[in-house]
Amino acid sequence: MWEGFLHETFSQRRWQTYGRLGWRLLGCYGRLIRRYQRLGKHQWVLVGYAGYLDILLARLLNWRRQRSLVLVAFISLYDTIVLDRRQVPVDSLKARALKWFEQLGFRCADLILVDTVEHGKYLAELYHLPLEKFVRSFVGEDDDFFPLLPEAQTEEMFRVLFFGTYVPLHGVDTVLAAAGHLREVPGVELVLVGKGQLYAQIRQEAEQLQLPNLRFIDQWISPAQLREQVRQADVCLGIFGQTAKAARVIPLKVFDALALGRPIITRDSPAIRELLEHERNVLLCPAGDGLALAAAILKLKQDPGLGKALALAGRACFNAQAAPEAVARTLVQRLERGFEQPV
Repeated sequence: MWEGFLHETFSQRRWQTYGRLGWRLLGCYGRLIRRYQRLGKHQWVLVGYAGYLDILLARLLNWRRQRSLVLVAFISLYDTIVLDRRQVPVDSLKARALKWFEQLGFRCADLILVDTVEHGKYLAELYHLPLEKFVRSFVGEDDDFFPLLPEAQTEEMFRVLFFGTYVPLHGVDTVLAAAGHLREVPGVELVLVGKGQLYAQIRQEAEQLQLPNLRFIDQWISPAQLREQVRQADVCLGIFGQTAKAARVIPLKVFDALALGRPIITRDSPAIRELLEHERNVLLCPAGDGLALAAAILKLKQDPGLGKALALAGRACFNAQAAPEAVARTLVQRLERGFEQPV
């Protein structure tokens, strides 16, 4: 229905977009209602991303039935568009409408799945909802499509990989600063894959700094091509942004690297420590600190054994907590307990 990411659709300013959504909504929901009415008995209804409209329909269809509705809310539209990316003014009518719309969806759900405990606490406070309504369920990754890869081939070049959409929470300016600190270190290459909100600004700054150890791949690449980039990498980078949201999330790129068996460097935060431990299965550094990031990269370059140990421990952590089977098992156990424990 959305033809892409929900938050991208809502950040557009063309009213024609909403008109097209309205027509698609009528067709999609007509088919969905007919299919749902033919279902047999069930206890839970799980509404996946992007289900902020779907949860309203699910509530209507179950108004007088003893079924529990679970909403997947790994991304908050209001937090992403208005507060983090600042694509819509916080005091605008559009921002207020978006906040009201999201709050309505949350109130229609019995349980809300969030990616971290920190995210659940934030949303509970933002929307004045009970904390026990939020349940952490790690985002994880498909371990069939992102299998454990062999170690990177020993080469003269130590390759550091960042991939993402250049949103503020990624902190790509910190990666740029780290490249500057490493410009005189031989045999280190930083590869930045992706394009997005701050790409033009970062690219302009990189050209001004004339960093010989920095390489951009700015076209869209397939998941298979991304796997190949990770295969060639000695270390993968997470996020380094200093925004409030950056401290509340574990980005998908971290789960990707864990699944593929690559050592990770990312910013320290309460959220990341819900899953990983510094110098056991990840290297953590302060947010926005390019010098600290450069030091962490240099540490892994000089100690290949540490990188291998982090990668193996990271994959073990992924298998235990973030692989599909582990996520599903934890979720089912939590749903069976009902409302006994918060987050």
